[in-house]
Amino acid sequence: MVWWAVWDALWMPVEFMDIDSFERVDSYRDNGDLKAWEWTDDTAMALIIADSLVRCKGFDIEDQLAWFFKWHKDWWMGLKDYPEWEWVQISKMLTFYWLYMNDKLEDKPWETDLSWEYMDWNGSLMRIGPVPLYFSEDPEKAIFYAWESSKSTHHTRICIDACKYFAGLIIWAMNGATKEELLAPYYSPISKDYRKENWMAPELIPIIEWSYKNKDRYQINPSWYVVETLEAVLWWFYNWESFKDWMEKTVNLWLDADTTWCIYWYLAWAYYGYDSIPKEWKDWLVDKERIEKYAKRIYEA
Repeated sequence: MVWWAVWDALWMPVEFMDIDSFERVDSYRDNGDLKAWEWTDDTAMALIIADSLVRCKGFDIEDQLAWFFKWHKDWWMGLKDYPEWEWVQISKMLTFYWLYMNDKLEDKPWETDLSWEYMDWNGSLMRIGPVPLYFSEDPEKAIFYAWESSKSTHHTRICIDACKYFAGLIIWAMNGATKEELLAPYYSPISKDYRKENWMAPELIPIIEWSYKNKDRYQINPSWYVVETLEAVLWWFYNWESFKDWMEKTVNLWLDADTTWCIYWYLAWAYYGYDSIPKEWKDWLVDKERIEKYAKRIYEA
């Protein structure tokens, strides 16, 4: 779990900057709002889910929403800043949650499909990591609760399907699948055929079919749109063979940099290992002890 926070904090200062428009990122730095070594909403929301899973002894979407709301209100989990674009969607869902809890809204907000609003951003994918970790011994449950996890703030088919597909990759990476197996078209750790069972949003099918395989870095667009985020993540995972290879060949990122790398390392840590992170990056990370505490509690659970 330290991996996710490291990359979130490392690339936070260059979020939304144009490709190759800034100095190579090889150390922590301030961005004006957050100090060097501080992570962002990506890590904060993942830690909230991790805490909820352990405390509730399983998945409880109402508990997660309650703590998302507390975080939104009181900066719980230590976050002092959030990207404005993210909160267009999350803030709307938390408003629905407040109305529901105060008997001003009849329908449960997490059961309200918002696909018609085209709010298919990467905010649920960016926090998905703890779910497959907690349910690592049961792929069916891991994928089902990855699906449910998206509904609290990103209840659209594309977001839900991106979460369940990516959770499946994390589960199988943890269980020793090779990179070739993971990225094979229509690969799944459970008995689902994405084509026959209409189990995946059509927008995601080109990614599952490796449409990104022969693209160059200028054709990859890691924006906040969840389809482009997922494509960028899998393109990087496909192209780099080791942590050193990744560090030398990835010149610089662009657009939603910290979120995309946070998601990338959900999958990549299984290949490179905790000890691959430069020691100073781990040691300087804000609240590393809290992150390690949640990691150990998930492992024990």
